[in-house]
Amino acid sequence: MELGFIGVGRMGYNLVLNLIDHGYRVVVYDTSSHPVQELEKHGAIPIHRLEDIIPSLPSPRVTWLMLPAPQVDPVLQKIVPNFHHGDIIIDGGNSYYQDSIRRYHELKERGIHFLDCGTSGGMAGARHGACMMVGGDPEIFKAIEMLFRDLSTKDGYAYIGKAGAGHFVKMVHNSIEYGMMGALAEGMHAIKDAPLGLDPAVAIKAYAHGSIIQSRLVDWLQEIYAEGTIDQVAGTVPYGETEKEMERLEQLAKMPVLHAARLQRITTRANPCYAGQLLAALRNKFGGHQALKK
Repeated sequence: MELGFIGVGRMGYNLVLNLIDHGYRVVVYDTSSHPVQELEKHGAIPIHRLEDIIPSLPSPRVTWLMLPAPQVDPVLQKIVPNFHHGDIIIDGGNSYYQDSIRRYHELKERGIHFLDCGTSGGMAGARHGACMMVGGDPEIFKAIEMLFRDLSTKDGYAYIGKAGAGHFVKMVHNSIEYGMMGALAEGMHAIKDAPLGLDPAVAIKAYAHGSIIQSRLVDWLQEIYAEGTIDQVAGTVPYGETEKEMERLEQLAKMPVLHAARLQRITTRANPCYAGQLLAALRNKFGGHQALKK
């Protein structure tokens, strides 16, 4: 299978390597030349203008976008006029679900198919097997289901429903992630400050093996403590791409845990704290997000 791939940042870069491992011919574009040059060494086909993606692919064309949400519409405005009837565009980023519904209908009027794919698992998941939640027309999903199966961990993908469903379910996933990370951070903060001489690194090791809260987040936190770098991280959580959509989700449903977790992050920007250090370190561990140094 051949496809175009636009946006090879932290997640996109690893997804392309994953595709190449599975024998795909991948045509890649990014505004930054360095990751494109590196992927070329692994077998990707570089292009240097967005307009070149059309002649580089066989019909019907499949193109995957892995972009920050504000960049999706500007990129679509540039490439869509050159796409043909029956081509498929996949948005694998963190777009707001209502934007995905709008894009689906706009592209459908042109005879172009659109799938919204929520992508989870961090950089390691993108490289070795992600979790994918797909929305759009079921027959289009079926036509390229192999793509999602190859990119995902075993049983790690699902057709969620009509247009927007993939990104909506991913948005809810992000809200759960906020809550879980917030609970872990405040819990480890409580252990650190308890008047019992406790070591959070020892406690997290116990949590990581057989406890009810055992999870990838706990595993990553255990790695952070083992690396001994937590004291080098500032107790401030930088603003993240998903915060705006979390505000929107709070308006759609009653989500007090999400609200508390989001405010927890905001509060660290005025009052850095140990929980903020853990949140910043976790975001860096799974997503490569900046962890501000002291």
